[in-house]
Amino acid sequence: MPFKHVLCYGTLNPDLIYYVDSLPTSGGDIRSTKYKIRPGGTAINCAENINNWSLMVSVGGNSLANDALGNYLLNYLDNLSINHDLINTNSKNTPTCSIFVEDNGERTIVSSGYKDSIWSNLNSLNRFDSLLIDRYSISYIRENLKDIKRNNNIFLVQAGYEEEIDYEIDFLVVSKNEIEVYEANKILENNLAKYILLTSSNLPARLLGKEGAIEIVPPDFNSIDSTGAGDCTAAYIAAFGNEEIIDVVKKACAAGAILAGTNELPSISKIQEISKLVEVNPR
Repeated sequence: MPFKHVLCYGTLNPDLIYYVDSLPTSGGDIRSTKYKIRPGGTAINCAENINNWSLMVSVGGNSLANDALGNYLLNYLDNLSINHDLINTNSKNTPTCSIFVEDNGERTIVSSGYKDSIWSNLNSLNRFDSLLIDRYSISYIRENLKDIKRNNNIFLVQAGYEEEIDYEIDFLVVSKNEIEVYEANKILENNLAKYILLTSSNLPARLLGKEGAIEIVPPDFNSIDSTGAGDCTAAYIAAFGNEEIIDVVKKACAAGAILAGTNELPSISKIQEISKLVEVNPR
């Protein structure tokens, strides 16, 4: 069964996405073949997926300003009926994120504006039974994180890895290029995470646990744009992580592959269909 109410906590910003042939060398010039602006940040990316699966979800994280960009995000959340009462709207500015997508689907990301934000209060989580946090918010909420599992009966998922983990989580979903294997094993050995899912945009994922490792191989998809695919994978785990772990991870990887291959939010029926094609290999 899915969780009853998920809180997606972390970055909230408009994504300014530029599609380019390749990135220039230092000091070079670049032309974008096309671009788009969309609501983004890990919290929104994850919440819109969970909302698309008809589950109750709220967002929290950095504050937004009463400006065109902040109102754009709040209107988007209102239109989807995603609760955002934890978000502070007294910020000096609304953070932004520029994403450069190359022909091969790889991304380069430049984000700005979080340092001066007021971050949502995490002292009261009684209405939530699952919490997803992103790597960008860790430095601002680290002290809260040390007490969350101790004080709340909540399933805790972290999307991405940037700083040392010295707090307890249930699941870490992280790109293979963000963490070394020895670091992942250390987190498991110190009982700071129960499972770690190492993802990749074009290679098999790997699920690590104290009992061993397995390889998760999604069907062969041509990646149109991998932006948000990792967030989609993490969102599925945050929404359904109390079910059978291998089945959840297969479906989570299928969800990420669908988004990267179609650039559309994956439906539950499509995830179930594609997950049947996902291979699981012991390592």
